[in-house]
Amino acid sequence: MKKIFITGGSGFIGRVLINHLLADGFKVHCYDLLKFRKNSKNFKFFKGSILDKKKISNALKGCEITIHLAASLGVLNTEKNNLDCLETNIIGTKNVLEISVKNNIKKFIFASSSEIYGEQKKFPISEEAEPKFKSIYGLSKITAENYVKSYNQKYKMKYNIIRYFNVYGEDQRQDFVISKFTKNIKKNKNLTIYGKGNQIRSFCNVEDAAEGTLEIIKRAKVNNVYNVGNNLEPISIKNLAKKMIKMSKKKIKIDMIDFKDSDRSKDREIYKRIPNISKIIKDTKYKPKKTLEQGIKVFFKKYAI
Repeated sequence: MKKIFITGGSGFIGRVLINHLLADGFKVHCYDLLKFRKNSKNFKFFKGSILDKKKISNALKGCEITIHLAASLGVLNTEKNNLDCLETNIIGTKNVLEISVKNNIKKFIFASSSEIYGEQKKFPISEEAEPKFKSIYGLSKITAENYVKSYNQKYKMKYNIIRYFNVYGEDQRQDFVISKFTKNIKKNKNLTIYGKGNQIRSFCNVEDAAEGTLEIIKRAKVNNVYNVGNNLEPISIKNLAKKMIKMSKKKIKIDMIDFKDSDRSKDREIYKRIPNISKIIKDTKYKPKKTLEQGIKVFFKKYAI
């Protein structure tokens, strides 16, 4: 039974991924600043920051695989706290890599982001697309990716990099769009859209994202980058709002707000994201299963809409 060390395991993707790992027979060492309880003999929680090498070393002992999810994220948070974002996402990743090498970790899985692609001209976006990040967060993630590749080059530690595309789920923070829309619908408030609402996103349910991560751990070709997402239902933010209002059967309006009044400037916005997931489908058994409507229904059920 393989033992996995997972940073950021108490986070949105981490909690769901841990459920999948335990169900698949792995032992899990969860490392995070936020306490996470799991009633399983194969689960242990360790509290600590990825900036604390000593605590990382203690939590990682005896593990064979590292999954590095911990990061500073969120548009408003990372733009307002640039230095914290850079330190956490770059220095933190370097620390986890360093301790992983010292403990002879066999494989390092790094959670990156579709933010690194920025604004592309060719769609769907493949792993070979040139990074054109627009944000400090995107910069921090592509820099961390290069640290992972450099550690492989120097120390021969096998790795995989995962670029997640717009993962969502009912336990996501409420500053993310589907959570935000659901909260407003529950309160019978208008839905706010920035710009014209023509931004295209391809939403991937967190259960599918976790399953994709598990598939990469088990079956992917080592030393490769993989997009993880759902390419089946690209949708504009305006149409997402209309869809959710229609599903709620409520009479709610949409407010169009100028970018200057949003948490993301016009120049910072990415207008189209559609992932090419042919690589992960070819190399593993991954296939996104949950439709957007199914995912939204789970939100509505949780919020009693």
